[in-house]
Formats: sequence, C-alpha cells, structure tokens
Amino acid sequence: MVALNQFSIKKVEEKGNTATFAIAPLPKGYGHTLAVYLRRILLSSIPGSAITAVKIDGVQHEYSTLAGVSDDILAVILSLKNVVLVSKSLEPVVLDIDVKGKDGEVVEVKAGDIQTTSEVEIINPEYVITKLTNAKSRFKAQLTVKRGVGFATGDESARKELGMLPVDATFSPVSLVNYTITQTRVGQETELDQLNLVVETNGAVSAVEALHVSADILNQLTNHLADLTEQMLSGNEVTVALNQKQKLAQTVSSQSVSKPELRVNDLNLSTRLTNALVKSGYDDLNKLEGLTEEELSNIRGMGSKSFTELLDILKKHSIKLV
Repeated sequence: MVALNQFSIKKVEEKGNTATFAIAPLPKGYGHTLAVYLRRILLSSIPGSAITAVKIDGVQHEYSTLAGVSDDILAVILSLKNVVLVSKSLEPVVLDIDVKGKDGEVVEVKAGDIQTTSEVEIINPEYVITKLTNAKSRFKAQLTVKRGVGFATGDESARKELGMLPVDATFSPVSLVNYTITQTRVGQETELDQLNLVVETNGAVSAVEALHVSADILNQLTNHLADLTEQMLSGNEVTVALNQKQKLAQTVSSQSVSKPELRVNDLNLSTRLTNALVKSGYDDLNKLEGLTEEELSNIRGMGSKSFTELLDILKKHSIKLV
C-alpha cells in the first residue's frame, strides 16, 4: 500500500472564487475519508465576518415598510445577509449607509454605498441591497459587523436599543464544497485514489486560504488525539475536553524542549497585555503558537490595541498562528 504521506496536491483550475484541487495518490478508500473531513471543516469552521444587526432610520420593527423603498424591511434585512465583507477588527464595528432618492429615476442602494473604515472591506460593492423610487425617499442605517465562525441566529438582546434589529449571520466564507474520487496509479499499484476537491468561496478568502485553514484544524485535532492515545498506551489514561488551554498544552508540549522560553513578564509588554496573558495561563509566549486570531481575541482582557501589540511581538519571535 502506498504510504499516507506520499500524496501531493495540485491546483488544477481556478476561476474567480472557485478552485479545483487534485490530491493523490492516496491508498484505496482514503480519498473518501479525507474528503469527508475536509468538506465538513471547510463548511463549518472557517472564520469570517458578517452583518449581525441593523438600525434603519424611521423603522421600529422588521415587519414594516419605508416610504419610497421598493422592498419591505424584512426583505431588506434578508438582502443585507448577502453583503460580503471582511473585518480586521476583533471588536464589533458600526458602519453607516445613507442614500437619497432622485426625482424621476430609481436609485439602487448598493453594498458599495456602505461607508467603510480602514478595518472593513466590502467584497461585493455592486450588490444591490434595495432601491429608492422617488426623490423624497431615503435609506439611512447603521450596520453592526462582527467576526465569527459558522452560522449564528440573530442576537435578540440587540433589541434593547430602540430600533436595532438582529440579523442572522452566516460567517463562513466557504459557500460550496464538492468532491469526486477517481482512480490513479503509481508503478504497479493501480487501485489508488485521487481526490478531486472543488472549493467555492464568497470572495472574502481564496479557496487556497480556506483549504489551508481546514488542513490546520484537522492537523490540530488528529495531533491531539494521537497525544492522548499515546498517554493511554503508557498507562496514563486521561479524559480531557478539546478546549483552548488543553489544545494549547498539547500543541507546545513537543516544542518546549527545543524552543527557548519567552516569559511574558520579561518581554517589556504593556501592562494590560501582560496581565491579560498571564491571568489566562499564557506566561510563555510559545504557548500561543498554533492558536487562531479568533482564539487570541477571546483572551479575557484583550482589547484591540493589546491585540495589535500581541501580533507584532508574535511576528518578531516567529510564533505562528493558524
């Protein structure tokens, strides 16, 4: 049987936001095995950004209409879910949009009309959110943008602010994953698998970036499982949840011997960043290797300035994130 680590990957085709990859040679049956894992991770676990709430001038609830706007408010909210954007901020960002109608013509309200900041980029600026039908019409709103993973139903607590309407958010930038398995050969071995993987994104990330992140996630999972079963074989059976700190310990355990310590208290970091890291158990900078930016942002006490400082120090010491 061909070895599991002898396969290669080739980008066969790339058109727009869709790319096709060929992964081969794989032992018979492993094409389906690898495809199922990658497909599930690609569709559920790649971080992204989305609009999570909207406040529209003159609107109190989603079951209403706005004079001069061609769609009812519920349809507008559904349309906002299709705006593709990328936020670099770890904190929620509020963006404004203000479009006025014109006499004698229909004015399209587009995603590109959203007033962005240096931290937010609109990927599909030509997307039409709604239309204004007369000169007196106006669409003025505030949009809340957040980062996340997977799908999240609208946060009803947003309604505490008068006129704020929650929006269901699809954070995943991966819109489609298909695969086929074909036969390939190496020398005299003829019944080997080739995985043909098609990945389509919404443009917020490339298909290659999405595939890379999914492979890293799969690698973390299998490495953690291998470490745990090794402990069981040595007589130290353990039962642990795959949470952030435990995954962190497993990730750096094999590196602690060869890598020099980078004690947080000795790195002359800001007081807020030092306290946030130490209180969360990250007394050594090496313990952050293998985490995602999302996990870093969830460290208690981590603000946007501290996060920027942390990314700089990690880059300086070649600490790699997923």
